[in-house]
Amino acid sequence: MANDFFPIERNRYFYGKLLTVRDFEAEQDYSRNKHRLMNLAMNGSGIVFGLGVSASDDSTLLIESGLALDGSGREIVVENSIIRKLTMIEGSADLKESDDAWLCLAYAEKETQPVNAVNSGNQENSQYNMTRETYKLYLTAKAPDYEEILKSEGYRNVKTIYNEKHLTIVFAADDLAVAGDEISAHFLIIKDYNTPPVHFTLSGESEFTEDGKITLEYSQDSSEKRQCIMTSLPISVRGVTTLSDNLFGGNVELNLEIGTRHYKNYIEIPALLMVTNTARELEEIRRHRDNLSEHIREKDIPIYLSKIELIHSTGNIFINTLTDLPFDQKIKKETIKRGTSGQQIEVKTNVRQLDYWQKPDVRASFNPGSGRLNLDFGIPSPEQYDYAISHGVVDMEMPGGIKVNARFFSEEIPHGLGPGAVDVRLSVEFDDNGDKALLIGNREVFKSKNSGVEPPWVETSVIVYPERGTMKIGVWLHDTVNGNRIKIHYFAQKPERDTDRIIDRSRPEIRILPEVTRISAGDRLHFRAIVEGTDDKTVEFSVVDENGGVIDQNGVYKAPEKPGTYEVMATSIADPEVRASAFVIIE
Repeated sequence: MANDFFPIERNRYFYGKLLTVRDFEAEQDYSRNKHRLMNLAMNGSGIVFGLGVSASDDSTLLIESGLALDGSGREIVVENSIIRKLTMIEGSADLKESDDAWLCLAYAEKETQPVNAVNSGNQENSQYNMTRETYKLYLTAKAPDYEEILKSEGYRNVKTIYNEKHLTIVFAADDLAVAGDEISAHFLIIKDYNTPPVHFTLSGESEFTEDGKITLEYSQDSSEKRQCIMTSLPISVRGVTTLSDNLFGGNVELNLEIGTRHYKNYIEIPALLMVTNTARELEEIRRHRDNLSEHIREKDIPIYLSKIELIHSTGNIFINTLTDLPFDQKIKKETIKRGTSGQQIEVKTNVRQLDYWQKPDVRASFNPGSGRLNLDFGIPSPEQYDYAISHGVVDMEMPGGIKVNARFFSEEIPHGLGPGAVDVRLSVEFDDNGDKALLIGNREVFKSKNSGVEPPWVETSVIVYPERGTMKIGVWLHDTVNGNRIKIHYFAQKPERDTDRIIDRSRPEIRILPEVTRISAGDRLHFRAIVEGTDDKTVEFSVVDENGGVIDQNGVYKAPEKPGTYEVMATSIADPEVRASAFVIIE
């Protein structure tokens, strides 16, 4: 066991004992090592709180104050927020040829307060009086060992399934389950900012599922801006007796889409899964393997505060994009309690963002087999506004000869958005070397020999009458204008809360596959619901017809013995009014 915690020894004092430097160091080490031991055993490593990273401009980082524990159980305290130019951070000089950089945090010590020390053993007769526990902040272009990071976070069956310069995908899966329960497959996706959204399916045979197959599908949301994504997908384990084998029965098919590029390969994923009959048996296995070395092995892995994509220009480096806490290296604070039976109850929470017009939604489910209590909170987002927009052109006549310093006004005209508060912007149409152009703002900005543009010297203004839904437009000529007409374009917008229209526009869509199929009486069929238009992809399956068979919430349908045509329905959890149907013909 590679650590300095053992043996645990402390000073034994007695009258007349000669105390040397070694004894005082042993006194310090005893307290420090016991403290580090408890940190590792009870908390592990990662950020306790704070230490968020953001870019204050294109070359400066802001790191918030906070507390972290390193892989040796030592506290890393950043007592004040830090603002640093990239060039001021250690390691920045090594980034000249790199597209990416990783901002890392590590424990460090610094000797302070030099004092005179007679017979100290060095030529200067001086020593440092104090050792300050501090931190080291540095940049590195070296890509992390993604597999080791996941293993250090407690993930099992870790394997890289795709790796190229701009995209890496790492797989992990739970290795223990109770029969009839679920396990999770985890994917760490590391990509560049300009890499198109990723979609992939991982499928293979498995004796652990009802239909003998496992299909895992992931589609990256186009709005996702993070460059390191951790996602989990469920796998339902059938009610088998005690079984221990590889999760996949053979090679696994990986189908990957990166924008318009397609990649297909068959890979081997050694992922051992052990299934037990009861939660008590599972806990017994965990207890036997949950030994001391499992908790306190020291990990030489820094805290990765952010992944930074760089831009190189004129010999300098700038921040293009920044992903805060890319590997979610945080101290997990899930509450663990014991039930009256002595079984451990693991409480996990999940928060979903709902549309603003949806009601708050709280769900709870308890699996007695695994002792897991899941709490799911749906929180409405802030109210959204839609905007009605109107555009038009007012052709204003300017009679008279002298137009310098002249003012002209339109009649009261409707802007087209009806009564209410309206925001109106005006622009002046003019000819720019044969091209129609619109002047918005101050013409003096273009008063330069290098601009090549000569907009008219005209100012515009508008008066809006909210109660009548009308407006008047005025122009002020600072200089003469060719002709006796001038065209003023107006752009009006009005915020509105057309809830019904927003709901219809944001309502999810469901499709069930297969839509129509034929099977024999008593057979099983797996339905798959494809949900679009919402982050919540979960559905509730049901059989519409009485005595038309049964279907579980994983989409596994068991046909009745009576021939006929039966309807299977999937209802969106995000919006229960959205449903889709498929039909089964029993022969």
